[in-house]
Amino acid sequence: MSIFPSSAPVCAAPSTAVEQGQAAILWIRPLIALGLATLVALILLRATPASMVKIWYGSSTYSYGFVVVPISVFLVWRRKDRLKCLQPTTSFAGLALVFIFAVTWAAGNIADVQVIQQFAFIGLLEALVWAFLGRAATRVLAFPLLFLFFAVPAGQSLVAPLQRLTAVFTVNAVRISGIPAVQDGFLISTPTGDWRIAEACSGIRYLTSSVVIGVLFAGVAFRSWKRRIAIILISAVIPILANALRAYFIILLAYFSNNHIAAGVDHVLYGWLFFSLVTAMMIGAALAWRETEMLAAEGASRPDPLPAAPADSRRLLWWMATAILIVLAASSTTDFLWSRTPPNRPIEQLWSPPAGWLATADLDHDWAPHFETVESDFSQTFTDGSREVSVYIASYPTKRRGIELVQSYNVVEASGDWDMLNSEYRKVMIAGHAVSVAEYLIARGGQHRMVWTWYLAGGQLTANPYWIKLIQAQSRLSGHPQNVSLFAISAGFGSDPVEATNNLTTFVRDLSSQGKHTP
Repeated sequence: MSIFPSSAPVCAAPSTAVEQGQAAILWIRPLIALGLATLVALILLRATPASMVKIWYGSSTYSYGFVVVPISVFLVWRRKDRLKCLQPTTSFAGLALVFIFAVTWAAGNIADVQVIQQFAFIGLLEALVWAFLGRAATRVLAFPLLFLFFAVPAGQSLVAPLQRLTAVFTVNAVRISGIPAVQDGFLISTPTGDWRIAEACSGIRYLTSSVVIGVLFAGVAFRSWKRRIAIILISAVIPILANALRAYFIILLAYFSNNHIAAGVDHVLYGWLFFSLVTAMMIGAALAWRETEMLAAEGASRPDPLPAAPADSRRLLWWMATAILIVLAASSTTDFLWSRTPPNRPIEQLWSPPAGWLATADLDHDWAPHFETVESDFSQTFTDGSREVSVYIASYPTKRRGIELVQSYNVVEASGDWDMLNSEYRKVMIAGHAVSVAEYLIARGGQHRMVWTWYLAGGQLTANPYWIKLIQAQSRLSGHPQNVSLFAISAGFGSDPVEATNNLTTFVRDLSSQGKHTP
């Protein structure tokens, strides 16, 4: 099956008025059935496309999503002549895919993982095309349908790895250039100032946009798979390298100009100009490298006129009713499971501080993870005389869908002016149980803090985001949904993080937490 169909004609489209009328009769009823089934899916699962649009609007990284759908529609329109040569037919395989994607969407909804719901929603719409128009039509529309998956705002998990790559490349390039530089996580210090490789400096925006453009060019301008794969790889590799070079050149310009050039807002403008230049060069190279249109094969015979008999209306009605029932069943099942609310347990009942640790004057907890919505939260600083530990606990509103506690946006340094230095997992003893916690080292000015975070759900402690989602799904399926809470503790340190490690270890060892060890 060709994912990127070539532009070479496989048949001649109906030319006479009679043939065009016959083709219209064959297509009109399947398209109506497809349109009705799609409309019902959009209405019943409307929260999922709404969440996608919300992310497109609110995030500049995924704003390209607004053009993905129009581009896909245009790509379908370009294939209209090829579709006229085909006879649409219902497909049981397509209907089976509708069921699979509906179940996948329901699973993502029960676990409250938006990206799974969004991928499954797009897959379900495309499975409807297969179910009502048949395999041959789906093959012709393969590229527009697959391109539509770019509407899903995914890839946020690549931000941290891209930040690390940019930081390592930049500091080494600066050193090779003869400039003294020290790297501390995402911070790079030079004699003229400190530079932070922030999320906006990771290059994720440029990478996602570049890949979308690369795949589009691969599908419409190339027929050779070698060239298609090459242009897609180039569209992924070039932006990563270009972003690292951008960061290096900005530090270089700032150093040699004593911060008169490329400092402050200037480096954003220079970065935008650099990316625009690289993108223009990539597009120019792709246009120069594109393959010319193939001439139609000599001796290609004109196909026989399409049959005049319209599609089987009864079969289309059965297919439409089945598809709608599948989507309705998925939507109704999730609505029923979400109607069960978990028991409300105050945060004070979930934990108690270790003996000997007393509450003291509350400090600024802007180091804590940032959430759009929490049901309740608690923050307090404790001391045993010589040591000091800050605590933050947030309870997640599990009776509301679409607000994820576990997601890449809920990061430790997001709510303040802290810079992330490092993050990893550490095995610690919490209330007598071995638990893997997420550890973050953050800095602000001359301050340094170590933060440990983990989750409590269903009486289980874990820092594994996939495991916590599985616990959520299992508890909701069993009819006993559980509240999910985040625990975060933090301690400051000077030059040696071991000081904070010892303080936090002592605090959590005797901590009373209503949980047990999980992976």
